[in-house]
Amino acid sequence: MFVNGIYKGMYSAVRAMAVCLLFCACSEREPLLPDGLIRLGARPESHARTLTRTSVNDLAGLAAVGDRVGVYGVVTERADALYATLTTEWETAPLMNNVRTTRIDAATGMLFWDGDYAYPADDGRKVKFCVYHPYAPVDAGGDNYVEAAAGRSPVLHFKLTGEEDVMWVRPVLGSRKQPPSALLFEHKLTQLRFQLIDDEGEFEGVRVTSLTFDEANTASTLNLETGELGGWSAPSDAVAFPLKAPVAITGTVETPQVLAGEVMLQPEQPVFRLTLKTDGRGDYPGIEIRPSGGETTFTAGRSYMVTLRFRGRTAVAVSAKVTPWMMDGYGEGIVE
Repeated sequence: MFVNGIYKGMYSAVRAMAVCLLFCACSEREPLLPDGLIRLGARPESHARTLTRTSVNDLAGLAAVGDRVGVYGVVTERADALYATLTTEWETAPLMNNVRTTRIDAATGMLFWDGDYAYPADDGRKVKFCVYHPYAPVDAGGDNYVEAAAGRSPVLHFKLTGEEDVMWVRPVLGSRKQPPSALLFEHKLTQLRFQLIDDEGEFEGVRVTSLTFDEANTASTLNLETGELGGWSAPSDAVAFPLKAPVAITGTVETPQVLAGEVMLQPEQPVFRLTLKTDGRGDYPGIEIRPSGGETTFTAGRSYMVTLRFRGRTAVAVSAKVTPWMMDGYGEGIVE
């Protein structure tokens, strides 16, 4: 329906060179080929603007969801179009009207789609690109759709199960003489991962059978031009960490047991409440998960490693530390 530990491998020198060439071309704004065809290149999310050290996504992760990206390209003559919200430009069908990509090249970051689209011949007319993931069709209802109304930016309506990622690209401008900057994908949700510690060695043979969140909001909207999230609704007790099978508790203080997978949730929350079930010690309801390290809320675009320590009859969420975002099975180690 929708898509982002140790990297399974580092980029090869050839791939790194290809990515570098893409970035250089975008930053120097070399002229486009005479055909004037629209070309867009992606690069991973960067957290250079934040104070906390975090990872960037790799292009292989973006390529894994490369056929589920939506592109709007709107023609405009406004000098401030890059920073201002368009109005009358949305009253007619955009040049690229919610075009779905067919793939993203893992080596170069180039986006591909069916058909060709060309920039306006008039040098004074530019195209503002609004790009998002996951792609959704233009409709008027359902769980996941784009609401397109004349005179204002389109809005993505989405509903989460915990497995979906929602990403947005800060708009870029392009024309026949000015290629657009590389697309920078930003995560709009909060990601949680989990590791287990049998603190006193009393849980041998006990297996975790489920981790479900209590009253987690699942529905919201995303303005595809401004990147603003709307209000949240549809609280549910069905959002769960994706355990494929019961997991025996074997982690120790020296070697925590990292569970495979991740869950994406509403950002900017001060606490998440969790119910943990086992097949040997019963249920552990009302576990409260809060961010550590001085943070007061779980921030959008950050991934947190939650440590669950088991002591006697009590499972305690000791910490939720910021970690690099995992996308499609890729990530790095814990950041202290």
